[in-house]
Amino acid sequence: MNLSRLDWRIILALATSSMLIQQAFSYVCQIVLPFLADRIAEDFGISRAWLGLYLFIQNVASIAAAMGCGAIIIRMGALRISQACLVFMGGSLFVIATGILWLYPIAAILLGAASVSTPASSHILAKYCPPRLAPIIFSIKQTGVPVGSLIAGILIPVLLGMGIYIGSLGISVHLDAYGTCFVIGIIVYMIVLLLQPLREHFDSDRRLDVKFSFSGAIQTMKIVISDASLRDLALCAFALGGLQSIFAGFFILFMIDGLNYSELEAGSAFAIASLTAIGARILWGWLGSTYLSARLVMGGISFFAAVGGVLIGLFDPTWSYNAILIVAILYNVTSLSWHGILLAETARLSPEGSVGGITGGVLAFTSIAMMLYPAFYGGLLAITDSYGIGFTLAALPALFCAFVFFKPPLEGSWIAQGCGLIIWSIKPQRLLFMFLGSTIAAFAAAALLYRNLI
Repeated sequence: MNLSRLDWRIILALATSSMLIQQAFSYVCQIVLPFLADRIAEDFGISRAWLGLYLFIQNVASIAAAMGCGAIIIRMGALRISQACLVFMGGSLFVIATGILWLYPIAAILLGAASVSTPASSHILAKYCPPRLAPIIFSIKQTGVPVGSLIAGILIPVLLGMGIYIGSLGISVHLDAYGTCFVIGIIVYMIVLLLQPLREHFDSDRRLDVKFSFSGAIQTMKIVISDASLRDLALCAFALGGLQSIFAGFFILFMIDGLNYSELEAGSAFAIASLTAIGARILWGWLGSTYLSARLVMGGISFFAAVGGVLIGLFDPTWSYNAILIVAILYNVTSLSWHGILLAETARLSPEGSVGGITGGVLAFTSIAMMLYPAFYGGLLAITDSYGIGFTLAALPALFCAFVFFKPPLEGSWIAQGCGLIIWSIKPQRLLFMFLGSTIAAFAAAALLYRNLI
């Protein structure tokens, strides 16, 4: 499709909407297995904590893909990579649909390798989006994640309850977990075909002479770590990506297995909370491009993400459905709503022509978090049989991230800065102030939740 004669606004709208759709169905693929984990664990007679191992394998593959995606995106084209990622994700669902447990690590690897869909879409948007509009445009594109959560929260229960009557045989066939995976895989492949007409224009900047090398991936990571601002973004991607991973992986399972809610109730809470993140992502992008700096917005997001993690850690069967839903909404508008503004800031700070690679380098830290957090959480779940402890501990890095972003980028070592902060904070009057502040905040949160919501 020749788009060169169209106005730049139309091209930008096409780029944003197509990448939003791609992002949405990419996230649907990531949600499917966590949603079905309880059923599959029961079928195979294994612990629900197996999901942590699956997510660990997935994110090992994701780290390798994110680190080396820059040259691949430039050589093959960002839209072609986006299509390939959807092919891998749909293929992972077909593997799950086989119902053969020992093949599931292959599904995890395919899903992890497809994580470069986000750097690829960032490459496309950075090419067509004016810098002044980048925070809001990237945030709109990243609403694909909550849109995907909403689609999954509605589609999966519907498919699980769907039956097909075969008149010639006089029998009814009901989709189980494996049939649901197969149908969603078919839908994802249809999205791949839907994107094909845009490829000629969006991949017009691909360069066939570019070669992939491992040294290039290492150089990308060196740039991310050595630049103070990019390093802070990588920290944010790690802390909030970790919180996102355990919410996506274990929140529904927490409600079903830990709090005794039905799949429909858990899916509804997940979908409603995800819906609120759509507006939040656009709001953070708008604030970051108008009244506040991106650092300040990300600092605020990190702080309240930590609060949300601690509150989910307090869940028990005495909590009402409405109270759980409100906390889930707080979690979603923070821990699942940071991507747009962070990606826009990453694109702004990246060297020209390297947006995809640098974005992949920053998001590699998200993949590291998505590898470590679920594995750590699954281990805690297996040892303690508690769903809450993992959420509470996962909130601590986000709290540290908030303090980092409320200050200018630190040139030099974080370790030296951390030692200086400890020395600064141990003075008696400051310790007393922190104690009083945290006590007041704890009592206020308890009063709000237990008096008004439960």
